[in-house]
Amino acid sequence: MFMTHSPTLRALRYQSSSGAPDAERLGRRMTALYRTWMHGGVDLAGLAKCLILPLDIAGQPIGRACLAAAAAVAAWGGHPYHSALHHAEVATNATVVAELAEIAGAPICSRHRSLLLAAALAHDYRYQPGGPRFAPETLSAEAMDGIASECGVPPAEREDLNRLILATEPSFRRVLAGDPAVPTIPKPLQDLLARPDLKALAAVLSDADLLSSVGLSVRWNQVQHHRLEREIGRSICPSEDLAFFERIVGPGFLSLGGRTFDANLGRIREARAASTTTPKTGSANDDR
Repeated sequence: MFMTHSPTLRALRYQSSSGAPDAERLGRRMTALYRTWMHGGVDLAGLAKCLILPLDIAGQPIGRACLAAAAAVAAWGGHPYHSALHHAEVATNATVVAELAEIAGAPICSRHRSLLLAAALAHDYRYQPGGPRFAPETLSAEAMDGIASECGVPPAEREDLNRLILATEPSFRRVLAGDPAVPTIPKPLQDLLARPDLKALAAVLSDADLLSSVGLSVRWNQVQHHRLEREIGRSICPSEDLAFFERIVGPGFLSLGGRTFDANLGRIREARAASTTTPKTGSANDDR
């Protein structure tokens, strides 16, 4: 695998006796990295430079857009949950999920890896809560389009970036999962659904967006939970939490690489269900 010099992907060295990645140990390694960012701050621009290096796109428009987006998101900072830290985690998650797909024998091409990284680095840029469905994602997509245009990204790739960012709207995940009850969706997402390659890439990004919350460890799920509560200014009741797993997350991850973490998701789902009747113990800062 590439980038073994980076702590971002060294976690992939943890494998089971069968040779497949060990999801529980991988989740622990990833949360250990993310905890250092939580306590010491994250250099999002530096991370972006690290992640584009193996893609060999530093001098290309899409590579410049990745770096510019990272710098813009870092300057913006964001909210307790939708933050520069969240973008760093999602960009790393996307890279890991793509690596896992390659290990499984289904590599994602360099162009799509580049689009995936660019979208991950900007998918919640300038996020503002509230409003109708797709409003926050539209704001982020428009902001990224301005960055991509300034960096010289061709119109076709900019359209694909727009589609991928719009596809991170939470309820659209169920559409990607094949839910027949498809609600009204914007034209760019209708176009995405007609493109199997882009639909598959959107599934990877959706998995990456949720992975830190529902696929790494029970304790890291608690960290994410508390961040979101701080952002919205109130406690999240158990029924809301369980509805999120049922209506948004679904029974498992959508992409080949993401499905590596399904066992972790099962443990987290069970812990959340148990928390509806069991008093909370431990600390959200303790990842066990």
